[in-house]
Amino acid sequence: MQGPPASLRQRLILSGLLSVALLALACRPPAPPPARPLLDDLHQPDLLIEAARLDHRPSLDGHRFLAGWWPWRDGEGRVRLNPLEGGSRLEIVQLAARPRRLVLDLAGGTGGEVAVRFGDRLLAQAPVEATIELPLPADLPLGRVPLDLTFSGSRDVALAGAAVRPVAHPGEIERVGDEIHQQGTSLLEAVRPVAGRHRLTGRFVPPPAPAPDQRFVLRVEDATGRPLVERSWPDNGLRGAFDLTFDAPPAPGWRRIRLLAQGAGPAATWHDLRWEGGTQPTTPRAAAGAETTAPTTERPKLVVLYVLDALRADALGAYGSPRGASPTLDRLAQEGWLFANHRSTAPNTLPSTKALLTGHAPRFRGGWKIPADGLPTLAEQFADAGYRTGLFSGNVYVSPTYGTDRGFEHAALVDGGTTGPVNDNAARIHAAAEAWLDTLPATASVFLYLHTIHPHNPYTPPEPLRSRFAPRGPSAIDGATETLLDVQRGRRTLADGDRERLRGLYAGALAYNDQQIGHLLDALAERFAPQDTVLAVTSDHGEELFDHGGLLHGYTLYREMIEIPLILWAPGRLAPRRIAAATDTTDLHATLRGLVVSGEPAGRNLLASQWSPQPVRFAAAASVPGGIFSARSDRLELIFAPRQGLGWGQGDGLGRSKQPVYLFDLEGDPEQRLNLAGDGRPEAAWLRERLRAWIESGRPAEDGATPPAEDEETRRQLEALGYL
Repeated sequence: MQGPPASLRQRLILSGLLSVALLALACRPPAPPPARPLLDDLHQPDLLIEAARLDHRPSLDGHRFLAGWWPWRDGEGRVRLNPLEGGSRLEIVQLAARPRRLVLDLAGGTGGEVAVRFGDRLLAQAPVEATIELPLPADLPLGRVPLDLTFSGSRDVALAGAAVRPVAHPGEIERVGDEIHQQGTSLLEAVRPVAGRHRLTGRFVPPPAPAPDQRFVLRVEDATGRPLVERSWPDNGLRGAFDLTFDAPPAPGWRRIRLLAQGAGPAATWHDLRWEGGTQPTTPRAAAGAETTAPTTERPKLVVLYVLDALRADALGAYGSPRGASPTLDRLAQEGWLFANHRSTAPNTLPSTKALLTGHAPRFRGGWKIPADGLPTLAEQFADAGYRTGLFSGNVYVSPTYGTDRGFEHAALVDGGTTGPVNDNAARIHAAAEAWLDTLPATASVFLYLHTIHPHNPYTPPEPLRSRFAPRGPSAIDGATETLLDVQRGRRTLADGDRERLRGLYAGALAYNDQQIGHLLDALAERFAPQDTVLAVTSDHGEELFDHGGLLHGYTLYREMIEIPLILWAPGRLAPRRIAAATDTTDLHATLRGLVVSGEPAGRNLLASQWSPQPVRFAAAASVPGGIFSARSDRLELIFAPRQGLGWGQGDGLGRSKQPVYLFDLEGDPEQRLNLAGDGRPEAAWLRERLRAWIESGRPAEDGATPPAEDEETRRQLEALGYL
């Protein structure tokens, strides 16, 4: 029988060789992930020493007062702390196993006793006196140790200070390039998430002339504290340098890396410590929606960015609200893409708008102008791509005064409805935008930014919406800004039903804007074909509606303040879907920019063929002096609220809290009621590293910002919105 032709034989041979090659590739172990320095720009790990006294100033370091203290100054300006009912927590650092004493200095307090606990373990108790010494056992864990104090039967206790004695020789840790120099008694502690293969590599070089009692230890632990590897110097006669190579089994979880130095003497050096393969463990909720595909890459003729001011996500039916205030937006969510876990980067308008327009979330200068020569704005990007750009805003923070008009050829501040009996700002903004569109050529491509004062205060919707959502009953309170400020600042006591009526007025304000959006869509459809339109509907921040006792916005980073809606609606471009992956304002910036700019900007383009959920989302109350900062993973949220002076905590007026640090388990406590600050779980330590690094990384991008020049008209409008 004759064989196949020569050409066919060649193809078969090539096919066989290709199959063998593919099989070899399939059997080859996957390439190791890229190594990153253990100390990189994304993390600022703990650098701990044993200190004599605890610092009154809020910090993310060890040796601090945590939860359950009310700070104040006496007549001579000295800081005093009153312990709150339910107990108070502080944090110490322990770097060597030996008995110690917690010393409390009181500036007031009579009778009763104080008890100190570590977890469920009672460590000591003593009568309340001017100076109290509480013995601490030698077997407390290494590193940060949270201690809970309970004062029982005591009155008028005022703590002047606290200290732990004795303390070890204070150490130093210095980073020089890819080297870590460590001496004295000190601990560098880093936490990394892992989901597969991971490795730690590096080299240790001991001091050139070590002291007799010096010791250096590298230890890697799992989430339970079980040691996976430990290398110490000197050990078993080893006195020279040694290389580090730690390979771990591909078990998902958390790894805690500790570099411990003990004893006074010269510094040792850790060279080029690198971590390979650490990735955030994913959950089905975080991974869902990570792949998205837009059916067309043709540029839309009309792009509308629509921002409803102070709209929290859970006010929409699409996000679970039963009030029925948002039928138009709910329809858009059903027809487009609904992002179920979208967050703002700020609790107030100006910093969140700056993040939306530039892709950079301010950390410190939230109330300052967008610099004229700073990061490119969305409007500039669209203008460069040939779009006509128009801004129509009811909030003075989104106006030329604050530089948020940069790149818009037409910017109109539409002041309407914030001082009268009815807030009709949305209708006025839509009318102004439609009039401007009528001046443009029919062939023009347009980027339109609309920012309405709904459901932002005043909560004064027209009838019949007012009666439908907030019928008069046991309460007749109105939603005027002056009334809301009186409530917030304690000048007005709420009667039965007042809170629910205010929530209803807020819903009515949303319902009014929702109706107007329906009219706007009809008007736009007369000018642009739906398949040529991309509409993004979102908010700048949420609103407090007594969830944590407070009202209005700007001074907290709780979920009701930061969780906002995001709907992308583009008929013929985006098939309906619900995306569970976590997103934020900077991602929306990247997505809109990606419509006209090739390449990946800061953030993630949610219309790209693939994007990966970020393991941490950040937010900052950058307009608050001293700041409030947040880092959130899928499971935990860490909020650091140092603010200014002794004003630490969250809130303004009603619902004010005085905790410098908050930690919430969002799975077990979705309403954020139980502050777990000081919890030692590795994920909390990792969030602390990420938050410290994020705070510091924001400074260079804000150097060019300048304070705004606020004229009388600007101040009048700010006052009408309740900002002054």
